[in-house]
Amino acid sequence: MKADSDVHTIDSSDSPRPLVDGRRSSAWLRISTWLGIPMSVLGAAWITAGRALFGAGGSLMVTFLVSVGPLFLVVMLVATWRIRRDASRYEARATSGTVASLQVITWVLAAIFGFLIPDRLDGRTVSALSQTFGADLVGLSAGFGNTFGILTFVAAFATLIVAFAQDRFSANKSNGRPATEDELLDSLNYNDGEY
Repeated sequence: MKADSDVHTIDSSDSPRPLVDGRRSSAWLRISTWLGIPMSVLGAAWITAGRALFGAGGSLMVTFLVSVGPLFLVVMLVATWRIRRDASRYEARATSGTVASLQVITWVLAAIFGFLIPDRLDGRTVSALSQTFGADLVGLSAGFGNTFGILTFVAAFATLIVAFAQDRFSANKSNGRPATEDELLDSLNYNDGEY
């Protein structure tokens, strides 16, 4: 395979795949690549049952155990798998700043969502927020809990979509195929509508 200016081959016989250049390397980007699995599990557990740590675990925990928690876990684990595949193709062995930022946003939103989720316990509505700062805040928990739940899943799916796109881009680039529409048109010698 030809090596371009942005693709380098490895000298080792163990891995003849070319590594793609062009992604900056930092400790945070490398760590973010590997934090996906533990943070996905922790986030799903927190959303499902984290409020029990504040004495607000009720009947909704069972519902979340078979719905919201597993959905969050699956979306974030698939995103993590694609993030790791993408990072393995780069010399930096790291994810991009965009994906790392989306992951952090998702984790923060999940933490807030888990803290605000209202639940039914002994015939009354409670949340981690209301158990910590007073029963008057249970209405606030219910109102903002839904909003942060939606935002959490929007961020999780955004992470997944961007991880898929970056994985596909780096796979094409490392295999020597055009990675973008412009590169595809250049490879076909596209010239103002005439080939």
